[in-house]
Amino acid sequence: MSEPETEAPALEAESRLRRGIRYSHRTGLYAALGVAIATVVVLILLIARNTRQVKVDYVFGSSQTRLIWLVIVSAITGWVLGIVTAFLIRRRTRWRRPT
Repeated sequence: MSEPETEAPALEAESRLRRGIRYSHRTGLYAALGVAIATVVVLILLIARNTRQVKVDYVFGSSQTRLIWLVIVSAITGWVLGIVTAFLIRRRTRWRRPT
């Protein structure tokens, strides 16, 4: 008894549009990687250059802290507030299906 021959599926020719999309996606990934590496380098330089102590005045007192901690806390706070703001705007302006 012989096995039935199975034909290999024919490969479709990739269109110019599909190839362009694939290559542009790859370029975007390389660009994102470059931005991430540059961000890490800038962060390391920022930490290395801002190690001195500064006086921080609060409403009810003051304290001494390193400048880099102020920069990091401010950056994280701004990042979180940006995410929350974007979420709220997207939630309030999204398209709702008619019922």
